[in-house]
Amino acid sequence: GKRMVELGTKTILAGCMAVTFGPGAVETAALGDLAKRLGFGAVAAYTPELELPSERLVFYIVHALLPDAGKQRVLRGLRASEHQLRRYAPIICVVPKGPRHQIVPLVQMGFDEVLFLGDQLPDLRRRLTEQLCQDILYVRSERYFGPDRRRIELIDPQDPRRKPGGAFYKRMNVHRDP
Repeated sequence: GKRMVELGTKTILAGCMAVTFGPGAVETAALGDLAKRLGFGAVAAYTPELELPSERLVFYIVHALLPDAGKQRVLRGLRASEHQLRRYAPIICVVPKGPRHQIVPLVQMGFDEVLFLGDQLPDLRRRLTEQLCQDILYVRSERYFGPDRRRIELIDPQDPRRKPGGAFYKRMNVHRDP
């Protein structure tokens, strides 16, 4: 059937792993199911004991219903990692439903991409593969390290949130090849 054809599509994501973070078992299972349907080669729910592959590119997929403190812990923990693949890993937030403007605070928080569960799988897959094999601007200031938050054009250029923090402001290109 249609599902088999979809699973048979060899995507670049098949070479990647997805590690999921949810507020509870139901949401975590839903993220795992989504990751499998998107074509990730390996999928695991995060636990402190989880052995992360050292060579395989990992996408970290966070459910929007995880409380903000939990989201921050995931973002800060990965971005502070000594391991380069983790420090520059794609960290994705998945929003179950609702208004699109939810994307703004999530990008402000430092997520690489925000996906809406209701969107079509090919669209979600395309947005994830855009995280790979091309240069992505990352910035580092005293208070923030992660993807360029000024990529959200919904925010007025004069808005103080568009201003890089502090005098020290470093830009770098991140290139991920699975």
